[in-house]
Amino acid sequence: MIPEPDDLAQQTRAAAFRLLLETGQAVSAAHIAAELNAAPSDVEAAHRRLDAAGRIRLSGVGQVLGSAGLSVVPAAHELWLGSRRFWTWCAYDVVGIVGTLGADAQSLSRSPATGAPIRLQFAAGQPPATLVVVFFPDDGGATRTIDDWCSNANFFETREAALSWSAQRKMEGEVIELDEARRRGVAHWSPILSANRGIDSR
Repeated sequence: MIPEPDDLAQQTRAAAFRLLLETGQAVSAAHIAAELNAAPSDVEAAHRRLDAAGRIRLSGVGQVLGSAGLSVVPAAHELWLGSRRFWTWCAYDVVGIVGTLGADAQSLSRSPATGAPIRLQFAAGQPPATLVVVFFPDDGGATRTIDDWCSNANFFETREAALSWSAQRKMEGEVIELDEARRRGVAHWSPILSANRGIDSR
């Protein structure tokens, strides 16, 4: 089981997410420290803890490239929020972030089962009516969130495809519909976005 970050790390992760969303660019520790009224050295230390746990991605010079699922550099799932391009590490991130923002959005992913593209169009945060599902892996063996858990939390064309793929890999988890993924995602991302006012995501 992955340990939960401490309070400063949680605040740092949330602030980084909001700033990535607002700017569309890598975010420095100094910028995050100013947002939190914290010492830059404390924020840098929190970044190192989060990076070690696989909860954020850092550049070679220590800027945050991705946090709380949202990335400004290419990752597994391409996400367009209106005309702004981002990426996410897992399918759950796509549905949760878009649902919490209530945004019009498009995503492009690939099915791990077939390699086929999976395109989704969201309207005001709501996923489309579709057979596409999310595989939601158990986290018992995960030590780094992005690498171990997110890499297996993907969209599949159908429930049957997801079950077959997970059975072949002896991977435990749930297959959930997009509406359920959105419900869980809104509960997860709403606190992260609670201070995120005035950012136009449409």
